[in-house]
Amino acid sequence: MKRTPITIVAVMLFAVVAGCTPDSGQQTPTPEPVMSTPTPTPTPQWTEEEQAAIDAVQNYLEVWTSISQNLQTADWNAIRDVSSDPAASEALSVWAQWNQNGWHLEGGPMFIPDYVNRGGLDALGQRYHVHGCFSITDGYLLDINGNRITDRGTERGTADYLVLKGSSQYLVLEDNPEDEPC
Repeated sequence: MKRTPITIVAVMLFAVVAGCTPDSGQQTPTPEPVMSTPTPTPTPQWTEEEQAAIDAVQNYLEVWTSISQNLQTADWNAIRDVSSDPAASEALSVWAQWNQNGWHLEGGPMFIPDYVNRGGLDALGQRYHVHGCFSITDGYLLDINGNRITDRGTERGTADYLVLKGSSQYLVLEDNPEDEPC
């Protein structure tokens, strides 16, 4: 039987697709796909005191958010359970302005710490600077009618919180947003 060039090409193509060569009849091993394993980002290991300072910031933000979302019914002074001046006074000032305008917060901020530095020690206690990324991408202000005052945020930036470890608890003293991206 005489093979035409088309038949030979078809047989060779079939052999290649089937993973074998026309002469040997043996299959060519199919290479396993190479899967790269993503390298996990290392999780910082915090000392007990550093973790307590971070927890103080997270607690402060939770209380701040809860009050900001419920200005009409919330106990604004609850912020003083997790912070001291000037942070507490600044929060009260912001809420007074929002309340006067009939605004409230929808959503809330998120804070991811990246480092903690030990600060000064004095008669009041040890201070810590808790630094990290502050994001309000899921937060915005609403007016009394439920209309947005601000667009859904895309703001992200670094922030530094000054935390005081007093004799019985950790309190946020300062909430310092920075103009650096994170």
